[in-house]
Amino acid sequence: MKKLTEAQIRFIDKLEPGQRANAIVTGFADFGAFVSIGMVSGLLHNRNIKWGRVDDPKNHLRPKQKLEVMILEVDREKHRFTVGLKQLLPDPWERFLERHKEGDSIAATALLRKEFGWVMEVVPGIEGLLHNSELANNSELMEEGQALELIIRKLDANDRKLYLGL
Repeated sequence: MKKLTEAQIRFIDKLEPGQRANAIVTGFADFGAFVSIGMVSGLLHNRNIKWGRVDDPKNHLRPKQKLEVMILEVDREKHRFTVGLKQLLPDPWERFLERHKEGDSIAATALLRKEFGWVMEVVPGIEGLLHNSELANNSELMEEGQALELIIRKLDANDRKLYLGL
């Protein structure tokens, strides 16, 4: 990591969580993208790009793309900061919790098979678990992208977890 100038350190020291800033995407890593704000670079972690799963930031951002971001954290000792993009968008959980409750029927799409069941996307940004026990040992009959009509078995608003059933 190259040494920062006094001007860059002063710039970072003036950043505050919650501030908005204009940024430009400058590079990528497996865990996120690097963005430039003025004369300094910060990290836009995958979990802060959008509400929902981001496996590869290159699928959501382009080099030299201009973004409005929110400053999330500033480490004044190490002169680093992180930013978020999704924090400027409505939280899908808030709307979901207003409209749905346990026992409701809901459409979902199979995203990812795990040892214990399927991760299902209910709406962009909200995933739920369809446990193998709900599938009567037929989880291998499902495939990625398959749509199902499911029931909300448990809705944990505090931990933002959704358990689904047939």
